Amino acid sequence: MSLKQTNKNRFINLPTYIFFTGTLYLGGLLVWGILRLVLLCYTAEKSVRLNDYRTFKAFLIGFQFDTVMLAYILAFPIVCLFVQTFFNLQNKLLSRVVLFYLCIVFPFAVFLTIADIPYFNFFRNRLSESAMQWMGSSELVIQMVVQNKIHLLFLFLAILITSGVVWWLNRYGRKMLFNTAWEEVRKPKERLYQMACFLCVGALCFFGIRGKVAHPIRSGDAIFCDIPVLNQVGLNPVFTFIKSYSNKVKLMDEDVALQNTQQLLHIQSPLNSISPIAREVHSDSNMRKYNVILVLMEGMSANFMSTFGNQDHLTPTLDSLANVSWFFRNAYSAGIHTNNGIFSSLFSFPALKRVRPMSTVPVRSYSGLPFVFKQNGYSNYFLCTHVKEFDNIGNFIPQNNFDALVSADNLPADKSIGPFGVPDDYIFEKAIEKLNSIPKDQPFFTTILTASNHDPYILPDYFKSSISNQELKAVSYADWSIGQFLEKAKKTTWFNNTIFVFVADHGRVVGKNAYDLALSYNHIPVIMYAPSLLKNAMQIDNFIGQIDLFPTIMGILHSRYINNTLGIDVLHEKRDCIYFSADDKIGCMNDQWLYVYRFGGGESLYQYKTGSTIDYAKSHKTEFEFLRNYALSQTQAAELIISRDQTRIR
Repeated sequence: MSLKQTNKNRFINLPTYIFFTGTLYLGGLLVWGILRLVLLCYTAEKSVRLNDYRTFKAFLIGFQFDTVMLAYILAFPIVCLFVQTFFNLQNKLLSRVVLFYLCIVFPFAVFLTIADIPYFNFFRNRLSESAMQWMGSSELVIQMVVQNKIHLLFLFLAILITSGVVWWLNRYGRKMLFNTAWEEVRKPKERLYQMACFLCVGALCFFGIRGKVAHPIRSGDAIFCDIPVLNQVGLNPVFTFIKSYSNKVKLMDEDVALQNTQQLLHIQSPLNSISPIAREVHSDSNMRKYNVILVLMEGMSANFMSTFGNQDHLTPTLDSLANVSWFFRNAYSAGIHTNNGIFSSLFSFPALKRVRPMSTVPVRSYSGLPFVFKQNGYSNYFLCTHVKEFDNIGNFIPQNNFDALVSADNLPADKSIGPFGVPDDYIFEKAIEKLNSIPKDQPFFTTILTASNHDPYILPDYFKSSISNQELKAVSYADWSIGQFLEKAKKTTWFNNTIFVFVADHGRVVGKNAYDLALSYNHIPVIMYAPSLLKNAMQIDNFIGQIDLFPTIMGILHSRYINNTLGIDVLHEKRDCIYFSADDKIGCMNDQWLYVYRFGGGESLYQYKTGSTIDYAKSHKTEFEFLRNYALSQTQAAELIISRDQTRIR
C-alpha cells in the first residue's frame, strides 16, 4: 500500500503512528467498557438499574480511569514510533519493540480485568497487591479455580479473550507497523508538522495520565453516590493494582503516632528496652492454668447468625452458645484474609496494608498467646485443615512457640476433599485425639483453623442438609461441625478445665452493605464458652477486636505478663471505638459513627447505625478527627514496631 493510498483512507492526514495508537486507545476503551458492564451485571444488587443516571455516571468515571491507564500504556509506543518517523529509521527495530511490548501489556491488562470480576464479587474490593498473597500457594489457587465452575468459566474467558487480543494486536500491528508505507520526513515543513503533532499528542497523553485538572486522579475520585458497587465499578483494576504498590503507608508522623498510641492505650511507663508500647500487666492472684482452645472459624460473619437477624437458621450451634457463654456482640476482625485473622488473634497486632508478618524473610518471633502460655508451662498446638504452605504456616507457626503443627501434610491423603484439605469435623476429631493424649496435669493451648466455609465450598457427602445454596450450606456445615466437636469434647477429662474461644478469621459479604467497606466482612462472633469456669453467661456490648483476644484471655486467667501488643483487656478496660482494615481501606467505628480511610484517596464519616450514606466528614469535624486519629495512630505505630523488629520479648 502506498503512502498516498494510506492517507486517502483517512479523514485527517495524521501521522501513521497517531492513527495506530488512537485505534488502540478506542479499542481499549471498548474492551474495558464491556468488561465493566459484565462486572456490574455480575456483582450488583437487583436494585441497581442500567438506565439509572448514576450508572451512566459510573461509566463516565470509568472512562476517566480507563483513559489514565491507556495513556500510561500508549506513552511508550508513541515516543518510540515518533522517533522512528521523525528520523526516518528504516529498519523498523522500534516497531518490533513496540509490537512485542503491546502483545505483552495489553493482554496482561485484559487478563487482570477479567480476574478482577470474581475477586470483586468475593472481597468487594477492586484488585490490589493483596491478591498476590495467594501466589505463595499457587497449587491451592489452581485447585480453587478448577473446582469452582464460575471461576473456571472466568479463567476460560480470560484465556480466550486475551488470546484474541494477542491475535488482533499481532495482525493489526503488523499491518500498520510493517506493511504500511510511513511518511518520509525530509522537508522542514514536514518536520515541523510532525513535531507539532507529537507535542499535541504528548500533551493529551500527559493530561490523560493525570486524569483530572486539579490533581492526579485517585481511587477516591470514583466515589460519587450512595451505592457502594457504583462507587467502585468506575475504577480500573489495573489502576488499583498498580497504585496499591505505590500508595504510601505513611499515615502520620511516626513519633506522633507512638505518642498518640501510648495515650490511647494508657501506657504510662513503657518498657522502652523492649518497645515503646511494652508494659507490665500485674495480677493480685496466681494464674489460673485453664486449658484454652481457640477455634478460628473460616469466613463466619456475625451476619450469618440468627442472633444478628439472619432468617436462614444457619448457625443453631453458635446461636445456642451465644446464650450460655460470654458473648461479645460488637466484635471485629482485624482484616479480611485468613492470615490477618491468625496473626491478629494470636499476636494482637492489626492487619497492615504492606506488611504480611507471617511471610517475612527471615521469619520473626512475636509475643502473644503462644509465647505467654509457653512461659507458663503450657503445651501449644496448632491444627489446620490444609497444607502447611498456605500463608507460610509451616514456617511461621513452629517459629512462634508452638510445639506441634498438624496440617493436611500429616493427615491421610484420602481424607482431603478439596483445595483446603480435610473437612472441618475431621480436623476437630484429630484435635480431640491429640488433646486426649496429653497428660492430665499438663495445661495446653490449642488453635484450630477451619476452612470448609471457604469457596469452592466442598463438603463431605455424609453431611445432609435441605439447604440448596452451596455457600449457605457450607455455613451450616461449619456450625454443625462445631456442635459435633463440643459434644465429643464434653466426654473428655479436660473439658471442665477448658475455655473454648470461638472467633472468625474474618467475615464475608452478607446481606446489604451500605458502604464501600463492607462491615459484614469484619463483624464477627467472639464467643467464650466454659460452662464450669465462666458460669455467669452474659452478652457484652463493648467493642472487642481480634487484637484484644490475647490480653483479654490473660485477664481471665489472672496472668502476670508483659503486653507488647496493641491489644487491651476489654473486660477491664473499655474501647471507645474499634478499628480494622479491608486491604485498601481502614475503618474505625464507635457506637454511632464509622470513619473510612482510603489509601487511594478520600476519607468519609457515616452514621452507620441508621445506614445513612451521607458523608459527615466536613460537618462533624470533632468525631471525624477522633476516629481518624484513633485508627491511623495505632496502625502507624504497628508498622513502626514491626519494622524495628521490636515485637518479641527477649
